[in-house]
Amino acid sequence: MRAASAAFSALLIALAATLPVSGHALLRRAQPGPGAILQRAPDMATLTFTEEPEPALSTIQVVDANGRVVSSGAAQPVAGDPLALSVPIRAAGHGVYTVSWRTVSRVDGHVTGGAFAFGVGVSPAAAALSPAAAAGPPPSTASILSRWIFYTGVAGLTGTAWVWTLAAPAASAAGPTWYVWLWCAAAFTGVAGIGFAQAAAAGVDIGRLLATSLGVSLLLRALPVVLAAVVLGVLRRRPGPRRWGLAAAGVCAAAAMLAHVAAGHAGATPGALRPVNIAVQWLHFLGIGCWLGGLAALLVLGARLASDQAVAAARRFSTGAGIAIVAVAATGVLRAVDNVGSWDALLSTDYGRLVMIKAALLLVLAALGAVNRYRVIPRLPARAGTLRRVGGAELAAAAIVLLLTGVLTGLAPARQTEEAVAAARPVVVTGQDFATSVRVRLEIAPGYPGANRFVLRAVDYDTGRPIAADRVSLAFRSNERPDLGTSTLDLRAAGNGVYTADGANLSLGGTWTVTALVQRATTSVDVALAVAPKFRPQTIRTIRAPGQPTLYSIDVGGGIVLDAYLDPDRPGFNELHATYISPSGQELPVPTPITIAVGRPGQPLRAVPVRRFGPGHFIGDAQLGPGAWRIEYSGTARDGTVLDARLDVTL
Repeated sequence: MRAASAAFSALLIALAATLPVSGHALLRRAQPGPGAILQRAPDMATLTFTEEPEPALSTIQVVDANGRVVSSGAAQPVAGDPLALSVPIRAAGHGVYTVSWRTVSRVDGHVTGGAFAFGVGVSPAAAALSPAAAAGPPPSTASILSRWIFYTGVAGLTGTAWVWTLAAPAASAAGPTWYVWLWCAAAFTGVAGIGFAQAAAAGVDIGRLLATSLGVSLLLRALPVVLAAVVLGVLRRRPGPRRWGLAAAGVCAAAAMLAHVAAGHAGATPGALRPVNIAVQWLHFLGIGCWLGGLAALLVLGARLASDQAVAAARRFSTGAGIAIVAVAATGVLRAVDNVGSWDALLSTDYGRLVMIKAALLLVLAALGAVNRYRVIPRLPARAGTLRRVGGAELAAAAIVLLLTGVLTGLAPARQTEEAVAAARPVVVTGQDFATSVRVRLEIAPGYPGANRFVLRAVDYDTGRPIAADRVSLAFRSNERPDLGTSTLDLRAAGNGVYTADGANLSLGGTWTVTALVQRATTSVDVALAVAPKFRPQTIRTIRAPGQPTLYSIDVGGGIVLDAYLDPDRPGFNELHATYISPSGQELPVPTPITIAVGRPGQPLRAVPVRRFGPGHFIGDAQLGPGAWRIEYSGTARDGTVLDARLDVTL
């Protein structure tokens, strides 16, 4: 009994550290956007998230400067975009409006929220969502603990099923019934705890939660566990679990794993990769159950098996565990690539660093398993005591990552966090004048084309002391659209060498030359800065038809879509068609001609001649050779909404 209890406790700790984290619906973009200055009041606020939100449990509220609610009704899903929610606005006119939002991820029930401001005819007080708020709050302790219990329950059931039916067939009669019931109870308790934790986080009762898609997800996890309990209940009067009953319980546990994976980050993957990611994550989960759950089941048998049976069981388990370890490592790498996204995120984010630590601990666990397989098992039964000690050490080593798991479970995957934080992070450029007498740092928030807040800090080049200037201004010139001329923006002194202003001078995408003028009583200097506004995240749907050019339907925000295609869509001269479509499905009038720029990826883009073909339909003429090309579209709607899009094609 002591060995069984020790194995159970160690496996609880070990499994908690090795399984995937949950979903986070972080804010990807908004229309109107943070810091936007609109010419007229919008009739809709649309927020797009990194994962699909649950509309019934999510809220969007817009208030004016007096605190009066100007949004109407509950947040509603946007047709054709499952990642977006919208709410009608009854804005009265010019002023600052604050958008506050709170959403529950439809993927796995995590709650995120935040607030930002936009202005109608005036500059908003807050220009952007802060990077700290972009990642969202961590889940509660109850949520972490419930998932921990669920993971250990289904993994313990899976491992026990395969070890007691295949590795040690005699255990189907010799194994203790209470041990199997323990895992079943843990799995069901975990599912129930997840539900109550999600309801508490969403601020609703459990009944309302069960009426949403999250309730369906919980039901799909609970049903296989209940079915496993029914199977075990049928066999309760027998002296020990029979092989077919254990096998059925193991299949049920695997089904519960699959339901949980489908409701996690792998299930949130868009497009054709979704079933692939689900299969990879499920295999990862099954490998952990067979490896660590099987190891605990083997140790629990203890002296219940004859010596020759115990030796044969250990050898069969070692072979199966070796396969499971390879599967866990391979699938773990694949999922890490998908969740982390880049080498930089692996090194610079908490999520990425914890992934590396867990990978190192996995190597330690694999090394201990290799000791058992190649040093201990060949010398059984004489080394049975060593087998138990090394197996216990293997589970104890996994226990080290318990604290790491508690932290990792509360973090969104690095790819999501980086995307959300990048959307909130301002554009920053630095430079100095030709004579190296003044150094400036210009911060542009939120950094997208359109309305921005500009914060410039000027210091002496040699001493670093703040410069008190009589006048500081910025001059803006689009490199792709020199015909637009140069606009200027005067900055106000904020003290300590800092000068600020709000403006919509960066009206289009592409590259800009921004020249800072720092004028003092006797001297003035110009500092030329190269500025490239950030590009808003976008979703592209590709539509192909035989004999027709490929149509690219690009979501530019706020329910507006750009339908773009190349004619004839092969190397040589091409007409680049671009048509803006309103949320109602009609052509969206665009009062001024848009800019279309083309170039090779990673190289400067050049503007091409553009002619109007309709109210919102434009055609650019470009000579495109074979290979990869990047096309950027930039325009402005009547209400000041920036209509930027980017398309990568290969001819």
